Amino acid sequence: MASKFLKMIFILGVLFLTSFLLSKNFNAIDFSDKIVFVPVKGTIVSSTSDGIFEEEQATSSGVISYLTRAENDNTIKVIILEINSPGGEALASKEIVEKVKKVEKPVVAWIRDTGASGAYWIASASDSIIADELSVTGSIGVLGSYLQFEGLFEKYGVKYERLVGGKYKDLGSPYKELNEEERKKMQEKIDMIHKIFSDDVSKNRKKDLSKYSNGEFFLGLEAKEIGLIDHLGGREKAIEVGKKLAGIEKARTVVFKQKKSFFSSIDKYFTKYSYFIGKGIFSSVSVKNEGFEINT
Repeated sequence: MASKFLKMIFILGVLFLTSFLLSKNFNAIDFSDKIVFVPVKGTIVSSTSDGIFEEEQATSSGVISYLTRAENDNTIKVIILEINSPGGEALASKEIVEKVKKVEKPVVAWIRDTGASGAYWIASASDSIIADELSVTGSIGVLGSYLQFEGLFEKYGVKYERLVGGKYKDLGSPYKELNEEERKKMQEKIDMIHKIFSDDVSKNRKKDLSKYSNGEFFLGLEAKEIGLIDHLGGREKAIEVGKKLAGIEKARTVVFKQKKSFFSSIDKYFTKYSYFIGKGIFSSVSVKNEGFEINT
């Protein structure tokens, strides 16, 4: 009899605890309308490098995951891209652009200090662009450059032995100077990327902006006059425009942030530091595509 009584008490206790936890979690759920800020800050890259002293970066995978999360949350009515970026990798920028286009909820781009090049490309895919009159915008162009060490090598008696399968395999190598044929080939690639970039910006903004696609940057005040942005203002203006697009009067603002533990950062830093100690100082220089890197 006593064992049955204890068993009943145990079952009732479990039911009570379960009910308490469920009610607590249910009450914690916020069903109010929300406006979410998605950060696009720093250089735009496909994948970030580790370490606490690295420059701020916006990874395409990270921004896309934020946008997907916002899409799947029915309480989020507006997405505001908080942009402060000079641009970055062409492909990474394009990946974010394509995702923004697919989002069915209103997307507002708020350019704070800088929204240039690839970052402006991303902004152009939104439903409306807001920037301060002193913000840096535009810079619709493509940069393909690298450090060329041939003269330095000659000075110190270092020779580059060229062994390739395919005449253009070391195109853009920092260890030799481009010949005229190679330079022409490389310029053709850059011009192709530039055209894709420029044409898509004009398509997104629904106006021909090709004459402003020469790489020049514009202050927000100028950008408003020529149609690169829609409104002058800051955070509150972005919220106001977002509410109008969504047809809502009230909404709570939330921010998506990547959480990083202190110990994780320290561990990554010392791991990287040890790697450079073991490999030598020149290993810390990032080289892409044999030294040539194309950025928007």
